[in-house]
Amino acid sequence: MSAFTSRRRAVLAALSVLAALLLAVPAGAAACGESAPPQIKSAAVSPSSLPWEGGTIVLTAEVESDCGLEVYAEVNTSGGLQWSFQLLPTEETVNDELQAFRGEIGAPANYDEQPFTYELTIRALDSTEGSSEQFAGATEVAGAPQFDEAPYVSNAAVTPSSLGTEGGWVTISADVSDNRSVNYVFANIMLPDETLKEVPLEPVSSSHFVGHYKAPPNYGTAAAKYAVTVYGEDDIGQQRSESAGTFSVTGRLGPLSLEIERTGSIGNVTVGRTATRAITVHNSSPTKWLKASLAVAGSPWFALRNSTAGKIEFSIGPGTSRRFWLDVTPTTVGPATGSLTLTRADGAQPPIARNLSVKGIPPAS
Repeated sequence: MSAFTSRRRAVLAALSVLAALLLAVPAGAAACGESAPPQIKSAAVSPSSLPWEGGTIVLTAEVESDCGLEVYAEVNTSGGLQWSFQLLPTEETVNDELQAFRGEIGAPANYDEQPFTYELTIRALDSTEGSSEQFAGATEVAGAPQFDEAPYVSNAAVTPSSLGTEGGWVTISADVSDNRSVNYVFANIMLPDETLKEVPLEPVSSSHFVGHYKAPPNYGTAAAKYAVTVYGEDDIGQQRSESAGTFSVTGRLGPLSLEIERTGSIGNVTVGRTATRAITVHNSSPTKWLKASLAVAGSPWFALRNSTAGKIEFSIGPGTSRRFWLDVTPTTVGPATGSLTLTRADGAQPPIARNLSVKGIPPAS
């Protein structure tokens, strides 16, 4: 009986020691080995963009774990660079299961024209080798501004500087160059009514540009003035300009005006063939009917259609135009000249005369 009692007491003592040992083990240590991997509750990167001069990128995260915890940031750049660094817990949460972490990196200046991007990912590791990761965000460092100057514009000019009352063509030219490339060259013409007319200039060499503009007839008594400015534009839209000066269209001495289609210089015409030009007479008077005559003189090759002895008499209403026809028929090979004259019947306006010229050429063989 005493032997059994002794064995029972020994068993009870052993159980008591085991219970004491189990109670001495912290509850967290027993749970840690069975815990889930760390949980990343949040992750963020700021700012999302930086100027080309660079700056500081800040990474923050909140991670929950019931075991020992280490948190890292993995960096991947658009330039192919990769590295990682450890985030440290903030002092406020270092002893809590949900801990806040923070880290930062310095982004240097980006001297390339293209943006440079930093992508950051959070990786959390606990003491049981559990892990989790989460993309935190990206920061883009802007590209450096392009070092470029606006195009250089020089020798801008417009010719001729004066046109007759019938108007006509002027030529606009300039030299334009750029250290990158010239994208577009044009002229802005300030019209007499103060509106702008854009005229493209085309390259005739690597740096010389030319364009043309046809000024309309001037039916007023004062000269019509036009101001011309030439602009050069490079491939990123930078512009520079230079004044080309002005040109004018002479005013009328009176209300009657005369215009010959494509001027009175007819050019080459085959012998026996007829070239025709339209003649327009305009009366700019707002109220008065006028009597006038149109006459041709010089070579018989020039003839006014429906004229009598080379002359047509007519009346023209206020603010209206009348059209006549000039036929030119060379009879021999060689040049010929003549004139066309508009005369007001009452003599209140000086006659308007225009020179005529043509060259007869042989028929093609």
